[in-house]
Amino acid sequence: MKFRKIVQLLLIAVIIVAGYFGVRILLHGFTTAAEPSRLETVVARAARNFAIPRKARLEPNPWKPTPDALKEARESYVDRCAVCHAPDGSGQTNVGGNLYPRVPDLRLPQTQNLTDGQLRYIIRSGVPLTGMPGWAKPHDEQSDDSWKLVLYIRSLRNLTNEERTQQASTMSSAHFAGSASCEKCHAQIYEHWRKTPMANVVRDPRESPNVIIPDLSTNKIAKFTKDDVALVYGSLWKQRYFTKIGDDYFPEPAQWDVTNKVWRPYFVPNGADWWVPFYPADNMQRPTGPTCDGCHSVGYDIHTKKVAEWNVGCERCHGPGSEHVAHPTRGNILNPAHMDYVQASDTCIQCHSQGRPLTSPIEGKYYDWPVGYQPGSNLQDYWKLEEHKLGETTFTHFPDGTAHKNRMQGNDFVQSVMYRRGVTCFSCHDVHGTDNYAQLRKPGDQICLDCHSPLSLNGPRTATIEEHTHHKKGSTGSSCIACHMPKIATTIADVKVRAHTFAFITPDMTDKYKIPNPCTSCHTDKTTAWATEAMRHWPERSPWRLQ
Repeated sequence: MKFRKIVQLLLIAVIIVAGYFGVRILLHGFTTAAEPSRLETVVARAARNFAIPRKARLEPNPWKPTPDALKEARESYVDRCAVCHAPDGSGQTNVGGNLYPRVPDLRLPQTQNLTDGQLRYIIRSGVPLTGMPGWAKPHDEQSDDSWKLVLYIRSLRNLTNEERTQQASTMSSAHFAGSASCEKCHAQIYEHWRKTPMANVVRDPRESPNVIIPDLSTNKIAKFTKDDVALVYGSLWKQRYFTKIGDDYFPEPAQWDVTNKVWRPYFVPNGADWWVPFYPADNMQRPTGPTCDGCHSVGYDIHTKKVAEWNVGCERCHGPGSEHVAHPTRGNILNPAHMDYVQASDTCIQCHSQGRPLTSPIEGKYYDWPVGYQPGSNLQDYWKLEEHKLGETTFTHFPDGTAHKNRMQGNDFVQSVMYRRGVTCFSCHDVHGTDNYAQLRKPGDQICLDCHSPLSLNGPRTATIEEHTHHKKGSTGSSCIACHMPKIATTIADVKVRAHTFAFITPDMTDKYKIPNPCTSCHTDKTTAWATEAMRHWPERSPWRLQ
């Protein structure tokens, strides 16, 4: 009798649910545009979890969240999962937002509270009647990297309210501990970072005797000796030499062009950086503290003129780490990966941009970096990007607003569609260090194709890259970055760095505004008219996009 009542109750429940959905269908029809009700969401999630076998639910993850495992998992996630779940796990994508039911936000407790075994089972088996596919290969239990994907999903977890409170408290009381203090727990990351340009932008020739690249005796511009050099700045494109007078550093008037292997004068003239009129026309009266050191160090103190650490160390991006070193938790250190896309990218833009402090001067001095800013705060409260009037070519900008000089990646990036879609600087770069140019996570074109492969929702809308570029596969003309990130921003003399708006500069823009375009920059023997005419006959290219 009891069993019969249970069956009857279950049948009644089924009828009620079926009736509910029937009414919804009659009223609204079948459409994925409708937002799933809470009842549907709860029922669907419960049914999914109930269907996972107990053995799978309790299975432990054999992998540990090492940097290498997380790096491999991230690449797999971007390749297979990000199109629906978004790079940050939020599910805010064109696909994820139009599926029914919606893809879950992987950062929230509804996902994070699942066991590792449950997450792995969902990844391998998929979820019927949803857009979630199964990724397992038949008869091969170890064929996929689902366990590593579980690790990566765990890394996406939002901070709890308690952790956020702890973080705010810690940032007001912690002090800088130095990058070396991070090595104990993060040895692999530290070892990679230690070899990056960021970790070696400022060096003391007394500690690193071979740091000076050229023979100083060949300098005919302005003589100085190794004994005059207190600090050496740079090694990638140019190298500058600073002498110390009192407790300030000052730039010598000659710099080394690393690419062309020649000496060039170093003096910032009128009409260049905004701060020039506020300093005498003499390098020895232009201290580097206000103009350079704030970005090339950790914790520059404008009162003592001391730094916590030279170079772009761990705490430049993660904030003061003393509490974290003493008691490591997620709540007592900053991680840009857990910030919204604006604050995350601001961590990089603070130095990779041209601008000026909102308050200027500060205690009588003019600073060329955002004094007072710390990662996790709002950069706009401290820093204003250099203004530009459309149609004008300036020291900093081309007429369309693209960067005219180096150290403007941030100025470019915030104009881009990618930035507006929530892509961050570290979606492409890993400042902890990689084997690729500019610390890219993958070689340039490969990283573009993660999101912009042929026929993808993000384009290009052709079957192959060759159809999009009209150039042979593997050639310069078929390179994503050659066309969408041309080298047009000057760093020294004729040495250029890549634009970061990702917009294609047409030959017509060269005619109108004198902005170099990638077509005739490569085909140097051809004219802009030739390039425009050639592209007019590309069938998938709108002629209106060429103007």
